[in-house]
Amino acid sequence: MLDYLKSANLMQILSFTSYWLARDVDPGRKREEVSRRYVESYFSGVRLIQARGLVSDGRVFVVPQLLHLLAKLALIYSSVDGEQKDLEEIALLPLALGDHIDPDVGDGGGVHEDGLPGKMARELVSNQHFNRPLDLPSVIASFSRRWREIPSEQPHLKLGSFEILFRESVGVELDHLEMVTLAAYVHTMLHEQPIVPVSYFRKLGLSDDEVVQALKHVAGTPEKLKFEIVLDHQSADGDLRWSIAPFERFPLLGVQGGVIVLDPKLLIHRVFGWLPYFDVEEALRPDKKKVGQLREYAGRVSEVYGLEVVASLAPKGVAKSLYSEEDLRRAFGSERKVVDAVIDFGDAWIVLDVSTRRLMRGSVAGTSAEALKKDLETLVGAKAKQLAATIEALRTGSERLTGASLDAPRRFHPVVVASEGFPVNPMTTSIIEDMLRRSDLLQEPDVGDLQIVDIAELELVEAVQQYGGPSFPELLKGKEGSGLYRASLRDYILVERGIKPKRSERLDKIWQGLFDRIVGRLKQVEESGDADQA
Repeated sequence: MLDYLKSANLMQILSFTSYWLARDVDPGRKREEVSRRYVESYFSGVRLIQARGLVSDGRVFVVPQLLHLLAKLALIYSSVDGEQKDLEEIALLPLALGDHIDPDVGDGGGVHEDGLPGKMARELVSNQHFNRPLDLPSVIASFSRRWREIPSEQPHLKLGSFEILFRESVGVELDHLEMVTLAAYVHTMLHEQPIVPVSYFRKLGLSDDEVVQALKHVAGTPEKLKFEIVLDHQSADGDLRWSIAPFERFPLLGVQGGVIVLDPKLLIHRVFGWLPYFDVEEALRPDKKKVGQLREYAGRVSEVYGLEVVASLAPKGVAKSLYSEEDLRRAFGSERKVVDAVIDFGDAWIVLDVSTRRLMRGSVAGTSAEALKKDLETLVGAKAKQLAATIEALRTGSERLTGASLDAPRRFHPVVVASEGFPVNPMTTSIIEDMLRRSDLLQEPDVGDLQIVDIAELELVEAVQQYGGPSFPELLKGKEGSGLYRASLRDYILVERGIKPKRSERLDKIWQGLFDRIVGRLKQVEESGDADQA
């Protein structure tokens, strides 16, 4: 295969991988439909008949990991002067790669006696993180609140608002970066063309210099990406398969007359996720004091947003149902470990603590058992102690918090809000259950299973409650006895309960504000293009 890639045209391979990565995240298409389109686009004769049968049996032909691996290999071995290849041959390349990279789980795959996750556990975490769905409204709403609105409402006394800090330290207007990003995303998804011409961006009302400056920040050259891939390969202990750090940093590739959107999902996360923060941190690195201030402030802002979402889940129409960390400290003393918030649902308490920790690189790439163990211990160990201490305080003296004595026993539901996400699956859940048993934490009969949820899942619960569905405690209690009790809360709600609510009014208002402002300009681009064609 490497000899084949050495003679292949780099842009043809990247156009192929980029096209199918975009189809994979198209919200209007089911995975089976995408796979069927793939085989019918390239195969013929007996091969097509066989491929159709495999699709009907549930075989997936469009696998993002394999497309990224093919793109990485092409960037290393192919050239822009290479020969154009037969498309059916190119379509077989990701399938051939899949046959050669199945993980070796001869180590048992679970958890070793020393508590280190085995190969299968690491592969599952990496795979789930890689394939997490793109919830565009949630991503954009979170970005708007965390990096635009909250810092504007509560600017850092020394650093100011994040918007100004980004412009001054990075040299790019955040507005311009948002605009070219959404323009590239819309063009790729709407026109099904991975290459976005520069002329498309000119109609956004930005100058050529502003467009170029914004694009340069997230677009790499073939040479730059090749360098980053080799560097990433070396730092990942020689494992090239699942790490996509180079594409996360540069989800666009500069080409003659425009850019290729290498992966639209990574493009959205590049600009509307945590990477803009890291851009600023990198620019401020010489000033350690400012870097420290930025880290503390970013964590605080993320926690503020997480607690805003938590507050939206509290029952309405009662005197008080949501109690903050300050409320808990006043009631139970400043020396006791307490969580960030508790919600009183009458017959149950939801006890929540927010974590802004992100998975370590070794966990994301599936290359380090030590990194995954540390992520699990940090997320569960310390948080479980706070959850347990707060539950005990509520169990023995909730009247100090609410002013009223309990008239009946209540159930406690401990929840860790992993604001940056955490792959919840049967294997990680089993590891967590074992950690809690060995620590004798959260084992009482009136305490439900510890649930790890992300912001998007809380927003899903918010929508379920808003539109008349089960309450948060009802969902958590139902999940404990379900077939998906070790899966994520999202899977339980969408798959087992079959509930698919509209977006909540709160979320819709936040994300529409930013999206409508920019899409208004993009509509002008589309209308202008239609007029030109006419």
